[in-house]
Amino acid sequence: MNNSIEKIRKGVVNLLVNCAGASPGDSVLLVGESGKESYFSETLCALVTTVANQMDLTTEIVIAEPVADASQFPIHVSERMQLADITIFFSRLGDQVRFTESPGTGKKIMTYALTEEYFRSPFSQIDHKSMQAMHDILVEKIESSSQYQITAPCGTALRGKIGTKFSPETSATTDFSVDIFPVMIFPPINIYSLNGELTLSNFLTSSSTRSYDNSVLYIDTPVTAIVEDSRMEDFTGDVKQIKKIKYQLENAAQITGGDPYRINSWHTGINPFSFYNENPHTNLERWGTAAFGSPRYTHFHASGHNPGDIAIQLFDASIQFNDEYYWDAGQFTFLRREEILNLYPKEIHQQLFHTSLENIGL
Repeated sequence: MNNSIEKIRKGVVNLLVNCAGASPGDSVLLVGESGKESYFSETLCALVTTVANQMDLTTEIVIAEPVADASQFPIHVSERMQLADITIFFSRLGDQVRFTESPGTGKKIMTYALTEEYFRSPFSQIDHKSMQAMHDILVEKIESSSQYQITAPCGTALRGKIGTKFSPETSATTDFSVDIFPVMIFPPINIYSLNGELTLSNFLTSSSTRSYDNSVLYIDTPVTAIVEDSRMEDFTGDVKQIKKIKYQLENAAQITGGDPYRINSWHTGINPFSFYNENPHTNLERWGTAAFGSPRYTHFHASGHNPGDIAIQLFDASIQFNDEYYWDAGQFTFLRREEILNLYPKEIHQQLFHTSLENIGL
C-alpha cells in the first residue's frame, strides 16, 4: 500500500491542491462506484483518502451504483455532498450531473483517472493550473471566433458558425457544472449553422449523460450524413447500415423526446497525455470516459434535447477557427503557440508535442 501511495502521490496532490484547492481542515467526500461493471478501480478512494489525511484533510467515502440519469441521483450521496467542502467523483455519477445542478454548495470535481496507472502518469501529474490556464486561453479564442471548419480522413467536411455568448439561443459553448480533473476537454461548442458532410463510422455510443440499453452501435461500413443547418437531413451509403443508424438515433432521441437528427454540440480532447491501454471493445462506453481527452478524438452530441444521447466519433481531425489551425490531423497544434508554451516548464515542451498521438486503443 505504501509503495502504491508514493507512486500516485504527485497526481493526487495535483488533484487535491491544484484542482480542488483543498486546505487543511477541509472536508472531502470521495464518491466511488459499485456494481459489476464499475469503470473505476475499487482501491482509488482508499488510496486518495490516505494521501488526503496526511494533508490534514477530513475525508469520507460513499459508494453508490451508477444510475440511469441525474434525476435518479442517489439520496445518500446527495445528503453527504451537502455537508462537504469538496466532492470528488470516482464515479459516472459526476458525468451525469456535469450539465445540471448538483447537491450542496461545495466544490465538485469529476475525475477521469480510472486507475492507479493514470495517477502515476503525466496524465494526472502535469500541473493542473498550467493546464487550466491553457484551457481558458483556448476557450477565449474559440468564443471570439466567428466560424470553424472540421475535416477528417474519413471524409468528414463541415463548416459552422460560433454563436454569441450574449444570446442564450446561440451561445458559443455550454459550461460544465462540475470541474474536471485532469483538464481533458473544453466545454462543448453549441452547434449553430452547421453544414457539410459528417461520416459516421466505427461506432456510435451514448453521450454519457444518460445510461440506456444497447447504447453502442457498431458501424460495419461508413455512412455519410448530409448536414444542413445543423441537422442530418439525408444519408448516403449501404441501405441496411443507414436503417440501423437511423433506428439508433431515433431510439436515443425518445429518451428526451427531441429531434433524432439534430446535432447539438461538439468538442475535441485537449490533454495530450490521454491514453487507454486496455481493449476498448471490452467496454466502449468505459473507453470513451478516458479517451475523450485525447486530441485525436473529436465527438458530436446528437439526437434529443441538448446535450443529446448519441456521441458520433471522429478521429485525427483537422480543425480551424477563423481559418487558423488549432488541431492538425489529431495533433493539438495550439500548444505550439508561444503564449501557451510559456505556461509550462521548458523540459516538457517536446513531450507535449509528441504525446498527442498516445495510444487510445484504436
